Amino acid sequence: MNTRRRRSRSRVTRKAFVNALKKTYPACKHDESQQHDLYKEHKVTYGEMEYDGISRLFKHVRNLNPEINTFIDVGSGRGKLCLFMASLAKIKKAIGIELVKARHEDALCLQEKMPGEYAKNVKFINADILKLNLAEELPEDPRVFVWFSNLCFDQNITDDIFDKLSNELPSGSVICCSKIYSPSKSTAENNNIKFIESIPIEMSWSKTSNVHIYVV
Repeated sequence: MNTRRRRSRSRVTRKAFVNALKKTYPACKHDESQQHDLYKEHKVTYGEMEYDGISRLFKHVRNLNPEINTFIDVGSGRGKLCLFMASLAKIKKAIGIELVKARHEDALCLQEKMPGEYAKNVKFINADILKLNLAEELPEDPRVFVWFSNLCFDQNITDDIFDKLSNELPSGSVICCSKIYSPSKSTAENNNIKFIESIPIEMSWSKTSNVHIYVV
């Protein structure tokens, strides 16, 4: 009987999983001020894309590449977007990369609270993305959608991360960010990133924040 109960708890529908996620994490939880003091060399101002925003953005991404099966959140914060994306049938794996340890630990706690199997498709990594080997984290035959919340980043950091993504992600990957990629002429000539469009998306700080979409 106990086995049957465990199995029944694991059979959670996507709707029930998403409802549980929204109930457990309904709105953006901002950092305590001392967190910023620990990362003075980085721009760690915190905000989040809303659940409706990632749904809308993913529709645009799927139009560009219907075979997308992997989601990467660069600056994944408290983890809600990775968990939401992992509930989608097309997504094999969701990867959250977060520099701030306290946010990463909050994401792990949120993951632990989620019912069913979807959360097992998420991996949260506490690291600087520029020091990671992305290829080692990707599933077999990946088609990747990247969300990169970089509004407060220095332009050179944005450009460095874009260069890394263009070099390490497979062709056809879609990169979306909140601050436009503006490489030097020589850098632009040496990568294959193509700008597609900009669209307004709901964020915790604005209902119409521009998101810029690129294809590798």
